[in-house]
Amino acid sequence: MIFACSKNQEYGNSEIINKYEFTDFQSVVKNPKEFYKDTLRIKGQITMSSHNVSITDGKSWIWIDSFEPAVDYDTVYQNLNMRDVELIGVFDFREKGFMDSYDGKFTELFYIKTE
Repeated sequence: MIFACSKNQEYGNSEIINKYEFTDFQSVVKNPKEFYKDTLRIKGQITMSSHNVSITDGKSWIWIDSFEPAVDYDTVYQNLNMRDVELIGVFDFREKGFMDSYDGKFTELFYIKTE
């Protein structure tokens, strides 16, 4: 068997990580108005395909509108797709992503760390 170890990557402003406590993914999904336009720090898995750019906890999905200013989307596909991450970004419950099928969206991301 061959195992490939992938190094953890950080993108964006790592100086802000201590300013934000983790927010439970399902708390955001169950009480989205409570987190409107808040900058959140959450964990999940990134999924990137033609109609699905999101973070999931395996039960719910939050659309990712932009990876900026943390990083340009085109440069991170290989490093982020299907990876467990923690991220810090601005949440908007009113926007539901492609075909309104998501539990809100992140309008911008300031920090992403792969695990």
